[in-house]
Amino acid sequence: MTSSVAFAQSEADSAITSDAASSSSEGDAIVVTGSRVRRDNFETANQVNVITRGDSVLAGSRSTADVLQSSSITSGTSQINGSFLGFVSEGGPAASTVGLRGLSSSRTLVLLNGRRLAPAGVGPQLVAADLNVLPSGVIQRIEVLREGASSVYGSDAIAGVVNVITDPKVEGLTFDVFTDQPIEHGGGGRNYRASVVAGKVFDRGHITASFEYRERTGMRVGDRGIYSCPRDLYFDPTTGAEVGAVDPSTGQLMCFPYTTNGGSGIASGYGIYFKFANGEQGRIRYDENGNTQIVNGIFRGPPSSAQLKDHIISPVRTYTGYLNGAYEIGALGDAEIYTEALFTRRESHQDFTGQISIDPSQLDSRIEIYGGSYDGTPLSDYGYPTSPFFPTALANQGINYYTPFIVPQTQRQSSQRVDFLRWNGGLRGNLGIGDWRYDGNFQYSHTKSRYSTTQTTPERLSNALQTVLAPAGTPEELITRATAYQAGAGNAYTCASNVDANGNLIAGANCVPFNMYDLSILRDGNVPANVYNYLYQPDVGHTKFDQTTFTLNLDGSLFEIPGGTVRAAIGFEHRRDKLVDTPSLDAQASNLYNYSSAQITKGSDTVDEVYGELNIPLLSNVPFARLLELDVSGRYTHYKSYGSGFTYHFNGQWAPNEIVRFRGNYGTSFRAPNLYEQFVADQTGFYGPNVDPCSGFGAGYSPGDTVYDNCLAALQPILGANAVNYIATAGPQVTTRGGAGLLKAEKSRSYGFGVVLNSPRGPVNASLAIDYWNVRVKGEVTTLGSLILRRCYEADDFPNNEYCALIDPRRPAGDPQQGTLDSFLNPYLNVSEQSAEGIDFDVRFEAPLAGGRFVARATATRNIHQYYQLFATDAKDDYNGTLGVQGFGAGPKWVGDLDLRYTFPGDKVTLRYGVKYVGKQDSSSFADGAPPAPFLGNVTYDLVAETYWEHGLSVQWKLEDIGQVTFGVNNLFNAKPPIISSCPVSACQFTRIGNRFNSSNYDLIGRSLFLNVTRTFK
Repeated sequence: MTSSVAFAQSEADSAITSDAASSSSEGDAIVVTGSRVRRDNFETANQVNVITRGDSVLAGSRSTADVLQSSSITSGTSQINGSFLGFVSEGGPAASTVGLRGLSSSRTLVLLNGRRLAPAGVGPQLVAADLNVLPSGVIQRIEVLREGASSVYGSDAIAGVVNVITDPKVEGLTFDVFTDQPIEHGGGGRNYRASVVAGKVFDRGHITASFEYRERTGMRVGDRGIYSCPRDLYFDPTTGAEVGAVDPSTGQLMCFPYTTNGGSGIASGYGIYFKFANGEQGRIRYDENGNTQIVNGIFRGPPSSAQLKDHIISPVRTYTGYLNGAYEIGALGDAEIYTEALFTRRESHQDFTGQISIDPSQLDSRIEIYGGSYDGTPLSDYGYPTSPFFPTALANQGINYYTPFIVPQTQRQSSQRVDFLRWNGGLRGNLGIGDWRYDGNFQYSHTKSRYSTTQTTPERLSNALQTVLAPAGTPEELITRATAYQAGAGNAYTCASNVDANGNLIAGANCVPFNMYDLSILRDGNVPANVYNYLYQPDVGHTKFDQTTFTLNLDGSLFEIPGGTVRAAIGFEHRRDKLVDTPSLDAQASNLYNYSSAQITKGSDTVDEVYGELNIPLLSNVPFARLLELDVSGRYTHYKSYGSGFTYHFNGQWAPNEIVRFRGNYGTSFRAPNLYEQFVADQTGFYGPNVDPCSGFGAGYSPGDTVYDNCLAALQPILGANAVNYIATAGPQVTTRGGAGLLKAEKSRSYGFGVVLNSPRGPVNASLAIDYWNVRVKGEVTTLGSLILRRCYEADDFPNNEYCALIDPRRPAGDPQQGTLDSFLNPYLNVSEQSAEGIDFDVRFEAPLAGGRFVARATATRNIHQYYQLFATDAKDDYNGTLGVQGFGAGPKWVGDLDLRYTFPGDKVTLRYGVKYVGKQDSSSFADGAPPAPFLGNVTYDLVAETYWEHGLSVQWKLEDIGQVTFGVNNLFNAKPPIISSCPVSACQFTRIGNRFNSSNYDLIGRSLFLNVTRTFK
């Protein structure tokens, strides 16, 4: 979310473009990301982008995750970045992941110092590394390989590899502090970071240690005016004027509307009523004076202000310790024993608005939701459980049943604590055969996490809705009194569960009656603390993830050919992953009220691999071939879960002279189904009512249309003649289930070619790199989600097809939500394919200017296609240029950035100006065929995210007695995320914050000032 991440070259060759990057070095030997072969120079065929620590400091980057999720790295595809999405995501809430080429984080491999970084987070969906575990202060640089590399690194490296590299040998003590402060403070979005790095290099080894504290304060909906009044943004198709529910208190379009299926707000302040005398039912509001108002239409009550307190950016604190050391033992081929350890604790939480609504099917039959009389006789005489809190205004109108919608002002909270440990150690040295070396390494990674969400249970809610007169001596905190406008006015009540059969208070009783008909609760959301704390208590689950890896790598020279030395690397790798996610006992027993359930997800997998790589310099330093080189790699993999496979990769480059160099690659990669995809055990969740294909079908379709006929066939037996007026009022439960034993590995093919132009060496250096890339994934592992519903109801063979078989029957006649979808199964399966192609551009210019040094760098990506095909019989859908949501392959056609720097004479002061560009995204076609919005009819939508520009400015001083001081402004002109509409059906709904498109491409915080101070003591 910072302005324009800048890229820098290795100091070894500033004229070479971003492919010139080293990942580790041993003396004169260099190992470049994308290869396991040591070489003599940085010039490889791989396209590797490099971000140094100096770059991130000048750019005002708030964290390592901030650097890696920049649009120039991710090709403009949106990333999971800790903004609260409101649905289950990779790594759980507050996690930050990176996915290259729009192929998601599960297809991008993250390394720390060349070794796999295991997943971290909460919940069973641990499928990718959480960037929160990475430090900032001890990182030297980050290298990003944006091409398939499974033959070199194994599974998951389909879209590319991110290699985070720490400073190998630190001498002295370095303190670093950083803060980023939004100018529009608003109480949130502040960032703080402090680290200390200490190291010592001695004759036979080195040791480096660091500790870092990072804090990001949460940002709430009400902290920024641009987010605090979400509307559906529907427009009249004739006049173009915005239409929607109107707030009578202001006369303006209502914020947080909830009646038009846009998902912008939550219903509150009214309830559903029923009259026994004539069967009349509907929605009604009332006040303290006995006035009532039927609210069956578009306006049912003002929105709850509690929604302004929802977090849109999660508060996060991390504590990170890092250790790296090596010692030459003087034996076993001048061997060096080495070790590395990383420990991070993440603490995060999200406050969110919850709704209390009454579903009698989940609660005790004795709950008190009745009142009044029937034919002059009190309902209690007929055995109905009547409430002493029932409003007299409703009873006087003959209403006998009333269940309200309440939004408490007290926020519910989801919290996470994640402990991540990674340790590895090994021995490396000379084999004694030429220059061949060995490196044996054992690595252990462990995630232990705790997650909780404040929940209520059917038992607690049922207890709070069953009352008796409070016996003498009942503590005040267990008493609720009826108000003047209620049936039991003035009396004190406690829960029936608090009292024994003799009318005596039970020792240790803790239930508090819930007067849900009290207007201060129903209308204003002021649920008393003692009531709320009884109802809502933390529901706790635990996750453990273990990964053990053993790797043995051998590399060295084979023989000489005219072009140079043929080098090789061979190796073996064994890895075992184990996941155990244990939800709370209530979650396992489906005992959470109006919330998802989950079973224990438990599984493991083992993989054994052998690999080899050859680097063949065919020609060098001859006419028309300053360099002609081929790199070949292959890997045989055997997974316990699915079997065996072989991947290979070819890289080649030809430089006829020092000015031009051509490069190309072709290879295969694969990804085995991860543990979550295999073993997730019936994890449930809920969709909104707008996923129902039949909602509003009577107005949106015509008789003879497939959807119309199918919906009528499903609903007419339940609703009769009223079926054509059906509008969904509740969404279905969805159960996600793993595909262990059924899933196959994903396979991919990628290729690319490009040209690199370098100016002749001199005081002015310039370079240009243009690379075409193309990657296709077949047999992609995914779930279909709500598409199952659409495929069922759009089918000619309804209801006798494979999609309808996954859907449970609709709720029957007589149910409070009769006709609505109840639940459906959402299994993991292999689908046809996903593919992407594009062109990367990289331009660099460096020249002396006025006694100083000027450097300009521009990078850009043109996404050409982003195809997705569910089944071989389906047409390919191209999502290129459409709105890209987190973790999905879509996004702008163009992204780019520009970085300008000038270092003044004396090398003491550097000035930087950065610009980030995100192209237009247009999903207008997604709304084609959308049904009319409830109560509004046909409307139009704005599903276009306009072009976005973001600027940054900074200056850096190197002060002898203070250290390095960097001060700057992120988002200099306070660019805001684009405005988009909501939509009444899920097919055209995209993640929004307020009325703004929620994407990691845009800065959610706004203009901010940052300061970084670094001081080193030698």
